Amino acid sequence: MLKLRFICVMSIFCYLPLNASADMSAEVGLELRYFSENGLSGQDKFHPSLRTELEFTESWGDDSFELVVFGRADKNDSERSHLDIREAAWTHVGDEWELKAGITKVFWGVTESRHLVDVINQSDVVENLDGEDKLGQPMTKLSFEKDWGTVDLFWLPYFRERTFPALDGRLGLPLEVDVDHAVYQSSAEAWHNDFAFRYAHYIDDLDFAISHFSGTSRDPVMAFNNSFTDPKFIPTYLTVDQTGLEIQYLYEDWILKFEGITNSGVGHRYSAAVFGFEYTQVGVFESRADLGWILEYLFDDRKKAAPHSFERDVFAGWRYAFNDADSSEILTGIIYDPQTNERVYSFEANKRIANDLKIILEARVFDGADTNENPDKKTWFVQDEDYVQVELVKYF
Repeated sequence: MLKLRFICVMSIFCYLPLNASADMSAEVGLELRYFSENGLSGQDKFHPSLRTELEFTESWGDDSFELVVFGRADKNDSERSHLDIREAAWTHVGDEWELKAGITKVFWGVTESRHLVDVINQSDVVENLDGEDKLGQPMTKLSFEKDWGTVDLFWLPYFRERTFPALDGRLGLPLEVDVDHAVYQSSAEAWHNDFAFRYAHYIDDLDFAISHFSGTSRDPVMAFNNSFTDPKFIPTYLTVDQTGLEIQYLYEDWILKFEGITNSGVGHRYSAAVFGFEYTQVGVFESRADLGWILEYLFDDRKKAAPHSFERDVFAGWRYAFNDADSSEILTGIIYDPQTNERVYSFEANKRIANDLKIILEARVFDGADTNENPDKKTWFVQDEDYVQVELVKYF
């Protein structure tokens, strides 16, 4: 299946018209991921993989087209070996308005630890747990840019299901996820028409946005298949209405941030928020480097009933930008639950080692919960999933 998808995608590239305004680029990444322990189901410690991303852009007059194709081949995880069209969209720019149609990605949010309001694209969880990697979303987007703000209107005619690691993969749930038998609340299933809008504006140093989404929830509810001989999780996708608010205020070297949502459709209506600040020391240690101090609080009023572990947590992080020619940067942080004493440590660093080569280092450590199931400690099943990852990226 992966080979067939690759042939189809490459066929698209072969038939694309090229002219002076066209641009093509590519990158290939060799990723080596090593876990400190074997997995709950005896998975291997060493997980190598190879990824590639191809990008094509072309513009003519007020129109442009962008195509981004992503693919990964993983030695151990069959589900992580996948191909996805991240972007395949035509854009027309008019006078104070813009129309985009096709497959694309949209990002909403201002906070560092969690993006509550970012509901347009589905998370590509086999790539990373942090939710930063997204699948391409079919959509039509109409935008109006006025003096009084920017309005975005979305029609999302098709739903992308979440990706999950296979049994031989790592960083997954304690049971295999049966993606072939996903359940939908809507009879239209993946073809349910979703709609969204977002209004964004700024007043001096204050940026804010109000959004609303009505459609299939990107976060599935996991249901047990009631089989004790072949236990699996069944992903269930409910229809929801979610209203979100983003606020960001700049004051000298401080950035105050807030993201909040209210959501109905997943049980009773609930609210969640992330808020905090980032303070930057410019020229720290009498150098040209900048050091950012990040502190955020994560809140979900469902408390223990929340399907995640971010219901009453604190995030502290540090961002060190060297401001050198190699774009070197380090981001490290910890998410801490003061009630259960669970902790997740993260470390990310990247540096260019040549004009067309970049090295990326990533590590995560899960602590504070034993490996026996405990409903109050929701990270018990990843306590043996500590890992270090090195990736070498080549640009073309």
